[in-house]
Amino acid sequence: MRTPLLSTRSSAAGALALGILVTATATLGAPALAAEGVPPGKVAVAKAAVKASDSRTVTLVTGDQVTVTTSESGPQTIAVHPASSAAGNGSFLSFQDGSGDRYVIPAVAQPYVGRQLDLSLFDVTAAARSTATDDRVPVTVSYAKGARRTAPTGLTLTSTGGSSAHGYATAASGRKLARLLKQRIAADVRAGHRPGSTALFAGVTSVAEPGPTAAASTPDASGSAAKYKLNILRITAEDRSGAAATGQVLVTDTDNAAMMSAVLPVDDGIEKVAVPSGHYSLAAPMVDFDASGNVTAQSLVTVTDLDVTGPASTDLDARTATSQVAAGTPRPATADFTAATWARTDATGGSVGAAPTASAISTDSTPVYVNAQPAATVGKVAYFTQWSGHGTDTTDPYRYDLAGQLSDEVAADQRITVTGKQVATVRQRFVRDPAASPDGRLTSGQLAPGLPAAISAGVPQTMPARVTDYLSTDNGGVWIQQSFPGTSVGFNSGFRTLVAGHAYTQDWARGPIGLGLGQYTSGPFGGSDCSACIADGTLLAFLTLTDTEPDHNGGTTVYDEQPRVSGAQLYRDGTLIDDEPGNTAAYVDGQTAPDARYRLIADQDFTGDTTLSQSSTLHTELTFGLPSASDTGSLLPDPFTCEGQSATTPCAVLPMLTARFDLAADDLNTSHRTAQTMGLDIGHVTVGGAGSRAAITSASAQVSFDGGQTWQDAVLTGSDGTYRASWTNPDSARGTSPALRVTAEDADGNALTETVTHAYTVAATTS
Repeated sequence: MRTPLLSTRSSAAGALALGILVTATATLGAPALAAEGVPPGKVAVAKAAVKASDSRTVTLVTGDQVTVTTSESGPQTIAVHPASSAAGNGSFLSFQDGSGDRYVIPAVAQPYVGRQLDLSLFDVTAAARSTATDDRVPVTVSYAKGARRTAPTGLTLTSTGGSSAHGYATAASGRKLARLLKQRIAADVRAGHRPGSTALFAGVTSVAEPGPTAAASTPDASGSAAKYKLNILRITAEDRSGAAATGQVLVTDTDNAAMMSAVLPVDDGIEKVAVPSGHYSLAAPMVDFDASGNVTAQSLVTVTDLDVTGPASTDLDARTATSQVAAGTPRPATADFTAATWARTDATGGSVGAAPTASAISTDSTPVYVNAQPAATVGKVAYFTQWSGHGTDTTDPYRYDLAGQLSDEVAADQRITVTGKQVATVRQRFVRDPAASPDGRLTSGQLAPGLPAAISAGVPQTMPARVTDYLSTDNGGVWIQQSFPGTSVGFNSGFRTLVAGHAYTQDWARGPIGLGLGQYTSGPFGGSDCSACIADGTLLAFLTLTDTEPDHNGGTTVYDEQPRVSGAQLYRDGTLIDDEPGNTAAYVDGQTAPDARYRLIADQDFTGDTTLSQSSTLHTELTFGLPSASDTGSLLPDPFTCEGQSATTPCAVLPMLTARFDLAADDLNTSHRTAQTMGLDIGHVTVGGAGSRAAITSASAQVSFDGGQTWQDAVLTGSDGTYRASWTNPDSARGTSPALRVTAEDADGNALTETVTHAYTVAATTS
């Protein structure tokens, strides 16, 4: 199964850049870069906007994928999606070095990283900055003198010259490389050799991302380190069998991480590095393999404090990692995700978000072990665990998503134990399109103050389904989740604060799915950035896929090879001022006319997508003005931000209307009724409670059973934005998918028209 990931490069929900938990021209996060033909100055502005909040899915050279969601003012979320669900293939290790770049390394590749596979191949932060429009992973292959320049397994060469060649891998070809890695490791283990002893490719010295490699990250003797006497620090490492280990170690100067924070290679159990006198910490995720090349365990071995005053040595022994990250749950559950994350700040008190970090991640039941360590004496440690598991009772589906207490020490007891009173209960309803694959995925990540990132994984979830999700509430109880129903679309919950003992409901992809805006308690993409705001004349509005949940936002999946078309146009007083083919977003500056009227038209066309049969085309028109200076209710509150905002130019949420549909239908968005009803909520986009308070003065709903050629009015009851629509599904509509159209207006003249073709399906037999 191809892992579904929200796309940052395909246009579905407009200017989506996750989402979350994380994903082309559209994904959960930010508007895509301006299209070709837009003036150069406009492109630069669009790129600045993308920096504010961006969710990108990147493909690794092994075919695995990682969604990276970043925000200038919010935490980072990392969602790992393994290419294979086979046992032992779901283990990863992750580092964030002093530069802030994060590396995610599949465990099967670890023995070869720093040798024939350069660390740069796994820099997901750098890869997320790419503007590539497909899943190609660019590589440079270097060859030994006299070696034939043939294409290594899993790679395609596009050019050769001298002792190197350029080419790429894809998600599909990367899985071939992963199989080769596993075969090489298995052969080494069977022969009694260290994993990675056998060369991966004959005649190849390295495979790296084009450009500078990540190999040399030790202190620069010609720079600041040259001012100090350097001491040789000898690092040894052993795996759980006691054999010399090969891998990577994060070494950080805890007096001042700017002096040194580097991911260094450990080859055959030894690494030597020259460092100034001072205080240091070390962290090394280690991997053990069996004779089939499967990962049998991961060990996150850390040294919180190490004094170096002369030649020094330290040992990282996986056998000391005797504490398994596990969970004690009221109902039986089997692990499907485990992660241990260790972040290290220095004595200067720098930002935890930029702190050097190491993680051991398992996306299946492979165990993760850690060694106990005391609280730091220089700087601080931020240590955090997460465990997720599915219930064993198939007649009453349930799962647990649990997080350990954020701590400055690594305790000997790594068991997360909860009672029923210590968790929040979320009744999850997973809905999907009838044409979509039932093999969906769910990601869950907790965000804790003082933690540099939320790490999650795409765990399998058959859809449709009703599942009771028990989530822990320590560390503030803030969770972000993503649901991927099938392979074409995904939805992001944003940040949700859950309270122990409370029960909640959450519907995923319940339709009809529309194209519009939401009402976000947190930022619309799990960050703190505004999706429809103006500040200092800079106007940004980007529409996303919407379902029944007001704080959800959706996007297309990445690299699913399905054709689709989108576009957006923004008019001011009837004049086109922004045209965004491939996006459902508008971004313009210089908008200072307070009496101007704007009209945003956005379209999303899925008719070429064979995995979707509903919400095939989405057309939304929004008419709005600019917030008045006296409209204090629309001022964006802290900590939310938008482009152009400053102390003298506050940000205001645009008075754009929203619509949410709540159709009486089953979990395939299919109606079995003749007398059809649908809840309809009309409101304004809000962020952190800020937004227009203008009264909703009118609304209507219409249905079409002939593809939009003719429309009939639905009966609408209710007022003030809360309505119930009703109509009749005639016998002639059985087995077809009608269209819906909704219009609304508020007291200030802001208006909405939203049209959804194939909005839902009428069952062949109705009742």
